[in-house]
Amino acid sequence: MTVLLWILTVLLAFALLVLFFGLFLLWVRAGVEAVGINGEVSVELRYGALHIPVWPRPKHLKRPVPKPKEPAPAKPKRTRKKTKYRYSLNREELDFGELAALALTLLDEMADTLRISRLRVRVLIGTDDAAQTGMLLGGAAAFTGMTVPFLENTFDMQDYHVDVDADFEADHTEWAFTVFCSLRMLRLLIVLLRHRRELHSLYKRLIKKEEAIEHE
Repeated sequence: MTVLLWILTVLLAFALLVLFFGLFLLWVRAGVEAVGINGEVSVELRYGALHIPVWPRPKHLKRPVPKPKEPAPAKPKRTRKKTKYRYSLNREELDFGELAALALTLLDEMADTLRISRLRVRVLIGTDDAAQTGMLLGGAAAFTGMTVPFLENTFDMQDYHVDVDADFEADHTEWAFTVFCSLRMLRLLIVLLRHRRELHSLYKRLIKKEEAIEHE
């Protein structure tokens, strides 16, 4: 009986230690630094004193390129279809007002833990259709007009600048940004769980899953 009590005590102590360690990790401030320009993006995670490059993937994490093998004698094969899926953005369901409202709600609930140390964004909208360019400019301006004042009034923004404009003679959009923010993971987890239904509904509407059939 004494041995059984000792075993239970050790297991309970181990469980409490794991729980304490997990809560400690969730309480440590984590940050994200992202820099991008015209399609080229680099992202680095910071967790306490750790700096973890996420994108582009570090070389030691990339899969080695297999060496080409000598071609084997051709064998008759039956053609079969392999079903794959691809995901794309459903632009028809894209509502800047809804996105802005949800983003403001999430940020408001994390206002006491989220720090935005640096935020610099520049977007020059251009498409091959002047009417579409104007619509995108209006949506982007509305989104910026709602978000930037909220950030200014909610957070201590030491370094920030957002510039959105349009070039009606350009046929492509140019953009650049740099952002560094940090928060406590425990609060982020709580907020995401609280709004999981809204986020899942938004994901289902915005992301289209389509079949892409390839022949082998």
